[in-house]
Amino acid sequence: MRIDFLPDKVKEAIELCDMSEFYEIRFRVGYPIILKSFGRNFYLGERGKTILRESAYICTENDIEEVIENATERSIYAYNEEIRQGFITVAGGIRIGLCGNCVYEEDKLVTIKDFTSLNIRIPHEVKGCSSKICEWLFSEKPFSTLIVSPPAKGKTTILKDIARKLNIKYKSSLLIIDERGEFSDVNGENIDKICYSDKLFAFNYALRSMAPEIVITDELCGERDWECAENAVNCGVKIFASMHGDDIRSLYNNKFFKRGVFERYIAINALENSGIKFKIYNEELKEL
Repeated sequence: MRIDFLPDKVKEAIELCDMSEFYEIRFRVGYPIILKSFGRNFYLGERGKTILRESAYICTENDIEEVIENATERSIYAYNEEIRQGFITVAGGIRIGLCGNCVYEEDKLVTIKDFTSLNIRIPHEVKGCSSKICEWLFSEKPFSTLIVSPPAKGKTTILKDIARKLNIKYKSSLLIIDERGEFSDVNGENIDKICYSDKLFAFNYALRSMAPEIVITDELCGERDWECAENAVNCGVKIFASMHGDDIRSLYNNKFFKRGVFERYIAINALENSGIKFKIYNEELKEL
């Protein structure tokens, strides 16, 4: 994992930790730096992870400024489009979420400045984490599939693993719409990628020019994202996507959800080093 964008004291402490245990590093000005694991949270201190708050490093404004300067290679204006969307992505697919003061001009958000919090998402390659899912779903042909889970339960990790398997199994033209650069380590002879674009442009551009047979995209959010997925399916494209939700019942509370777009649904309960806990549902939302 690339960590050279972190302040020296944090890098040295991180090197004492087994980062396979953690999925986030949280910086908040004036408060301890926190490591979030799959089971519990720890503080970060001189000797690595600790449960003792008094041993933790306290995040300063300088710490956050240093992270952002390093992550943007001291050219923050070159990254403003990402910053305006609330994140920066560094090599290896590490995404840094940003909080601070939003700056508007004529009711249009132009940037974020005076940062107060960072959420550094740690990507994990859990090899084979989608194997059981693929056994259920893709024995003969791929089904358009939506993954539903709460945040930080491994949706992107699973989509990345599915992409690698589809690249090998079906030899179909596979397009990854990578809005945040989190799929940078997913490549293959059948894979094309559109990076740092919103879904509307990427779907329209891709369907016209790249003729994908399969599209993978993360996190369907608003009405426009759902319409993009529906339009692609109506053009004969298979879609693999994800959405935030506690369980499969979240679909009923999503006003943009429409039956007929996806053929299978996967509800993720937990991502572990040994694999994932999940349930699979058909197009009628009946458990398989």
